[in-house]
Amino acid sequence: MIKGINILDLIILLGAIQGIIFSIYLWINDLKNEKASKFLSIFILTFSASSIYYTLETLGLRGSLNAWDFSPLYCSLLLVTAFHFFIRFLVNPEGKLAVWEKLLFIPALLQIGFQLWGLFWVFRDHSFLVTNQFTIYEVYNFFDILTLAMGISFLVASIYKIRKYNQTLENSYAEIVDFSLSWLNKLLFLLIGIWILFAIPNIYEMLSGNSSFSMYYPLWIASSALIYWIGYSTYFKRRSIAPEIFVESNPKTVPKLSSNTQQYHQQLLHLMEQDRPYLNQDLNLKQLAEKLDLSSGYLSQIINEYEGKNFFEYINSYRVEAVKNKIDDPAFNHLNLLGIAFESGFKSKSTFNLAFKKITGMTPSGYKKSKN
Repeated sequence: MIKGINILDLIILLGAIQGIIFSIYLWINDLKNEKASKFLSIFILTFSASSIYYTLETLGLRGSLNAWDFSPLYCSLLLVTAFHFFIRFLVNPEGKLAVWEKLLFIPALLQIGFQLWGLFWVFRDHSFLVTNQFTIYEVYNFFDILTLAMGISFLVASIYKIRKYNQTLENSYAEIVDFSLSWLNKLLFLLIGIWILFAIPNIYEMLSGNSSFSMYYPLWIASSALIYWIGYSTYFKRRSIAPEIFVESNPKTVPKLSSNTQQYHQQLLHLMEQDRPYLNQDLNLKQLAEKLDLSSGYLSQIINEYEGKNFFEYINSYRVEAVKNKIDDPAFNHLNLLGIAFESGFKSKSTFNLAFKKITGMTPSGYKKSKN
C-alpha cells in the first residue's frame, strides 16, 4: 500500500528527476571530454536512483525483502566508482586505464550481482530470503562499509589528482582561468559532507542494531541539493565538462640539464626582452619552447632551475612589470587598470589581480594609488 508523500520526499524526488534528466543530457551530447562526461552521467544517475530507492521506503513500497529491496536502483559502490573515474578522466582525458584500475569496478559488479541474485529468489522462492534474512542484511552492511572505505579513499585521491592538475596548469600556461577546475574543490568538500551524512546513520545502525530512517533525511536532502549544484556548475556556468588542454606526457626520466643550459637560459632572457612574447594573451609553454627550439619539458626545467618559478609565475612577472611601467607612463593615462592589464598580456581580470598581488604584495588599485 502506498503511503502519503511528505514535502521532504517530494523535494528528494524532484531532485532525483532533475538528476536523471541531466544525466541523460550528459550521456547523449557530444561534449569535449567524453569519458569524463559519461562517468559524471553514471554518477548523477546512480545518485538520483539511490534517492528514489530510499524514498520508496517512506512510501511503503519497500520492505519484507520484496522486489524493490533488491532493486539495482541502489548501488552505492557504483556511485563512488563512477565519481573516481570522472575525476580520473577529467584531469587526464587521454589516459588509458591500467589493469589495476579496471579491477576497481569489481565491488560495484558484485553489489549489482547480489541484488540480481536477490531478485531471482524473490520470484523463485521468497521463503528462502526470509530464512536467510540475517545473512542478507549482513551482506548489505558489508557493502555499506566498503562504500565508506572506498568513498573516503577516492575523495583523498581526487584531491591529490586535482592538486597535481593545477600544478601542471601552472607549469604549462600563463592564463589558467579557461582551464580551471576550481569548482571541483567545492564539489569535493560537498561530497565529504555527503560522506559524513552517509556514515553517521550507517554506523549508528551497525552499532545499535536499530534502524532510524529519519536519520537519512539530511543525507538525501543534501544529495538532491548537490545534484542541482552539479548541474548548475557543469552546464549553466560552463558548457564543457572539462577544457581541452595541452599537457606534455610525463617522461619516465627528467631530462638532464646539459652544458648548454646556461646558454639556453640567456637565449630565453633575450627573447623575453626583445620579442616580448608575454604580450601574447594565449602564450603557453609549448609555444615558447618552439621559439627556442627546445622541448617543453626542458624549457620548464630551465625556468624552474634558473628563475625559481613555474611558467605561470615567470610569464606573469613580465606582465606585471609591463603594467607597472604603463601606470607610470602618462601615455597610458587614458586606459583604466584592466585596459592596461590587457595591453600587457593579461587575458582575464582574475589572473591579473592574482598575479599582481602575488608578485608585488599589493592590489593593482593599491599600487596605482601609491604612485599618485
